[in-house]
Amino acid sequence: MRHPVYTAAAVAVALSAPASRALAQQYPGYSYRPAYSTPGYNGGGISRQRTDRALFDHVRIDLDRAAAYPASRSDRKRFDDARRDLFDFQSRFDQGLFDKHTLGHAIDRLQSVFSHNSLDPRDRDILAEDLRQLRDYREFRARASDPLRAPNAYRP
Repeated sequence: MRHPVYTAAAVAVALSAPASRALAQQYPGYSYRPAYSTPGYNGGGISRQRTDRALFDHVRIDLDRAAAYPASRSDRKRFDDARRDLFDFQSRFDQGLFDKHTLGHAIDRLQSVFSHNSLDPRDRDILAEDLRQLRDYREFRARASDPLRAPNAYRP
């Protein structure tokens, strides 16, 4: 009597796993890997700067996409502030400076957009992932800061 029950349970589990994977939300084009998890990421050189810049470009593009929907004046201001702070950080980063305060301010502004704006659920999920990646990047740089490579590096 027990054998058919266990068999039926095993079949149900085996059949439900692919179905749950198929039902999971997948957003095409958003399989971004953080720069620091890229193979060959050695913490220095041009490849590091290029992959780090890709993260900031990716966040900016996602922010622009989310801002394309009609929004109130206060929502529009939050989007503009987040874009401006991200641009400020990226400009300093392109000059070879990692400014922890500007990055923190950009993350706070993006959090404000995420928390206070009425967003499409897809854009909300994407911005949440962008926030996580930026926070992970900030934490990674805090651990891997090297005063010789980053003159204005975050020092824990």
